[in-house]
Amino acid sequence: MSDSKLQAVVREIQAQLAGAKDLHPETRRSLEALVHDLEVVATRPPGEAVEAEGLQDRLADAIRRLEASHPVLSTTLGNVVDALAFFGL
Repeated sequence: MSDSKLQAVVREIQAQLAGAKDLHPETRRSLEALVHDLEVVATRPPGEAVEAEGLQDRLADAIRRLEASHPVLSTTLGNVVDALAFFGL
């Protein structure tokens, strides 16, 4: 997955998060912080190392929490996990 595709997936998560009106406020804040960190990874200059320590674990936790209540958002987050693995993060 190219950087532009990763950026597109991050934008999709942002749109889905904006449309998820029934999220618990704490869950929303947690996901917004996670999306911010994903955006940093997606918009880094080519060749620049990015600290992604714990990002995959946080994504996996978010996916587990959202699987039943927000399956589309959960699936989109799963796509990000795949993209990060492709980039070796």
